Amino acid sequence: MSKSVTFIDMALEVGERELASLLAGDIEEAERLAFDRGKLMEEAWQMRESDKVSQLRDKLLRLQTLQGQLTSEARRLHETLRNDLKMARKENERLSGYRSSVVATPIASRFLDKLS
Repeated sequence: MSKSVTFIDMALEVGERELASLLAGDIEEAERLAFDRGKLMEEAWQMRESDKVSQLRDKLLRLQTLQGQLTSEARRLHETLRNDLKMARKENERLSGYRSSVVATPIASRFLDKLS
């Protein structure tokens, strides 16, 4: 097997781990794996051989499918985060409304006579 096919196989494996990290919500790990997958793809592209095109094509099609899954999961996480931020903003506005309606009354006035 050529080196480029080996690198693509490794990129597929890293991509599957990346998808698992995204599904688990571990964004930092998914980001690290995405960079690793990119480096492996660069290496595969640098070492490609013209006689192994059919093997590469099949592997690249699998990578394309995996990339689609990664993209859809990332979009889902992005939408979830956006909705969570909207809800937090609304809650903050609601609580700010209460803050403006409540006036703190001091227990003792500073103008009280000390003799009273």
